[in-house]
Parts: sequence; C-alpha cells; structure tokens
Amino acid sequence: MAKKQRRVAKDKATGLPKKYLSGIKGAQRTRLAQVTAQISRLYQAGKRIPKSLLDEKIRLGRKK
Repeated sequence: MAKKQRRVAKDKATGLPKKYLSGIKGAQRTRLAQVTAQISRLYQAGKRIPKSLLDEKIRLGRKK
C-alpha cells in the first residue's frame, strides 16, 4: 500500500506554501507573495518572465 503524502503548510493570507515566505514579515512578505504568484502565472501561460521581476523576488527574499 502506498504511503499518504503530507500536505504542504500554506500561508493563510496568500495561499502560497509558507516555505517560500519564511524569514520576512509585513509588507515585504505580501509583496514577495505577489511577485511569486505573478511569476507562476506567467510561467504557466508560457510567457516570458522579465528579469526585473526575478531580481525583485531575489531582493525581497534575501536575508539581511
């Protein structure tokens, strides 16, 4: 019998996995969630992802 897979813990406000938003709080966390979701939508639609969007995601997620 196959083992059940555990569901990933999601952030209540954004619906994204908490793992992607760990380490930051407040407005930066919200902005990082928005940027991540936007990149996801573009990727799924097969469109080009602007470098500025990727740079912003890295800047927001970087540890201080």
